[in-house]
Amino acid sequence: MEARVATRRRKTKGTAPVTGDLQQDSRSCSPAHEAEGQEMEEVSLEKVLAELRDFRRDNKQQLSEIQQDLHKTNDRLDEAEGRIEEVETAMQAASSLLTQLLQRQDNMEAKLIDQEGRARRENIRIYGIPEGAEENNIEGFIDILLRDCLDFPQDTQIKIERVHRALGPKPADVRSKPRSIIVKFASYKVKEEVIRRAWQKGQVQYKDDRFYVDHDYPPAIIKKRAEYNQAKKVLKERKIKFQTPYPARLRVFYGDETCLYQTAAEATSDMASRGLPVKVIRPSVSSYQQEIRRLSSWQVAGDQDAVTPRGMRSQEDDEPRQRFKEKLQEFRRLPPTTDKRENSLSILSLLSCALLTSAFVLVLLVLVLVLLVLAPPHRGP
Repeated sequence: MEARVATRRRKTKGTAPVTGDLQQDSRSCSPAHEAEGQEMEEVSLEKVLAELRDFRRDNKQQLSEIQQDLHKTNDRLDEAEGRIEEVETAMQAASSLLTQLLQRQDNMEAKLIDQEGRARRENIRIYGIPEGAEENNIEGFIDILLRDCLDFPQDTQIKIERVHRALGPKPADVRSKPRSIIVKFASYKVKEEVIRRAWQKGQVQYKDDRFYVDHDYPPAIIKKRAEYNQAKKVLKERKIKFQTPYPARLRVFYGDETCLYQTAAEATSDMASRGLPVKVIRPSVSSYQQEIRRLSSWQVAGDQDAVTPRGMRSQEDDEPRQRFKEKLQEFRRLPPTTDKRENSLSILSLLSCALLTSAFVLVLLVLVLVLLVLAPPHRGP
C-alpha cells in the first residue's frame, strides 16, 4: 500500500509542472493573436473607406453626367418647341389664307353661274320631240310647232335667233329618249309668253308624242332644283300650291301663310315639322369646305366656325370631332412656364433619388463597419 501511494505521489508531482507550462504557453500566444486581429480590422476598415470614397466619386460623376444630359435634353426640347410653334403659326396662316382663297373661288363660281343663267334667260328647252322630226330645217320646224301647238296668232312674230339639239351623241336606238331642243329667242318677252302658254295648256302634243317646254337653266341650277323633287311630289299629293323661283328656291302656300325656302334642307325640315311625310335632307357642304375640314387639324382658338359655317354641321359630324378632341386632350401641350417647372421638378426628383440611393448605400456600409469593429477578435485554438 505504501508503495502504491508513493507512486501516485510521484505521478502527480510529475504532471503538475506540465499543466503550468501549458498555461504559460497560452498566455504567451494570446497577444500575438490580438495583434493579428487588430491588423485585419485595420485593413478591412481601410478597404471600406476606400470603397466609400470610390462610391462617392462615382456618384458625383454620374450625377454630373445626368445633369449634363438633362441640360442637353432641355435645350433640344426648347428648340423643338420653337420649331413646332413656328410650324403651327405658319400652318394656321396658310389654312386661313387657303380658306379665304377658296371662299373667293366659291363666290366667283356663284357669279359665273349667275352670269350663265342670265345669258340663258332668252332660251327654252323642248323635251320629247322625236329625233329626225325636224329634218333639215329645225328653225322652221320649231316656228311652225310653236304656232300650231301653242295657238299663237298668225301675225305674231316669233323671232328665233338660234335653235339646235342638245350637245350630245345621237341615240342609236329610235325607242330611246330623244335629245332636247334648245331655242334662243331674240326677245325675253316672247320666251316668257311661250312658257306661259305651254304651262296654261298643260298637255302639249306633237302628233302622238307629248312634249314639254321649260326654262334653260345652267347645270348647277338644275342640280339644286332637283333637290326639291321629293318635296314637290308631296305637295302635289296634298294639293298644296307652290312655286319654284329662280335660281333654286321653293315658295309654298299653306293657306294661312306663305313660306319661301332658300334650300331643300330648310324646306324638308320645315315640312317635316308640319307633319308632311318628307325625308329631311341634310345640308350640303361644298367640296372645298370638306377638303379644308379634312386637312385642317389645327384651328385658331375661338375660330371653330371658320372652316365649317354655323348651321352646316350636323350632330353626326360633331360626334367624331368630339372624340378627336378627347383624344388630343391626353396629349395637350401645357404652357411653357409649366413645362419649365415640370422640368426642374423632374431634375430635382432624379437628384433626390440618387442622393437617397447613395445615402442608403452609405448607411449599409457604416453598419458593416460597425459590425466589424464590435465583433469579438478571432482567437486561435
